[in-house]
Amino acid sequence: EIFQQVGMKRVRSKGVLLTGFLLMLLRSKLKGHVTPITPSEPARRGCQLSLILDRPVKTMFTALGLVGVVCDMREPDVIRLAPCPLYNSFAEVTSPASHH
Repeated sequence: EIFQQVGMKRVRSKGVLLTGFLLMLLRSKLKGHVTPITPSEPARRGCQLSLILDRPVKTMFTALGLVGVVCDMREPDVIRLAPCPLYNSFAEVTSPASHH
């Protein structure tokens, strides 16, 4: 129902902007600590970002969860973040980049 109200084109447009914004924040604030493995080009990715960490993935996964960030981990060193354009705001996606 919500997709019909908003429309897939608008959802995709916000998703591209939201994910791009998160990727830019992570690259600037956590430079040298994370390596994106998701394609940088918006046309080659969805809303999920996969990141290789330079620290123990379980520690970062737990720390992010404690501040309300819902994410996924893949051992040994990958965190996956997927901001949802239907309900995540640009302000909310600053959280993962702020907790390092």
